[in-house]
Amino acid sequence: MERVFIVEDHPIYREGLASYINEEPGIEVCGVADSVGEALDRIEATRPHLVVVDLQLKGSSGLDLIQDIRYRWPDLYILVLSMYDEIRYADRVLRMGARGYVMKDKGPETVLQAIKTVLQGKIYASQRVKDQLLMGTIERSPTDVLTDREMQIFQLLGEGLSVAEIAEQLNRSPKTIQNHIDHIRTRMNIKNRQELYQKSKEWVLGGGAA
Repeated sequence: MERVFIVEDHPIYREGLASYINEEPGIEVCGVADSVGEALDRIEATRPHLVVVDLQLKGSSGLDLIQDIRYRWPDLYILVLSMYDEIRYADRVLRMGARGYVMKDKGPETVLQAIKTVLQGKIYASQRVKDQLLMGTIERSPTDVLTDREMQIFQLLGEGLSVAEIAEQLNRSPKTIQNHIDHIRTRMNIKNRQELYQKSKEWVLGGGAA
């Protein structure tokens, strides 16, 4: 029996997906979590074969969880499930070590197919992403120069969060967040804070988050 663990902070979606997966012969959901800390504890206890990770989690980010899983269990398969546009994030998470990326609007049947594909040791991506990766035409974004942490902060700025709110969500000090913001401005050649907020908002509205 293949064991799947789901990390998703929307309980209705999480439980619905778990029920759908459990109907598939040979696959069972061995646990669920809604935050990075809870996920790491329960993954240690349940030892799944694959973890489904949402990028937007309670009090943190799925990017952090991907890094933690890759460090602690390098052979554990990771499938990213997110509302964020695949063209903006798929290449990044695949480079981090995830084995697939599915957008939430594709429905549970697509998620299940992705799970089966990854459990077979293959990479799962939509035909749209595959075509662009193979042709070397994957859409490049100004955010490509950012680290994973800077990417998170840029995203949250675009969603309208203040420095204090970002610090609380990522469990970091406001000073640390401000240092990251300064680095973002330097990397993206942004002149001032107002321009940064404008560009981050435009990026989110343009498809960073669906």
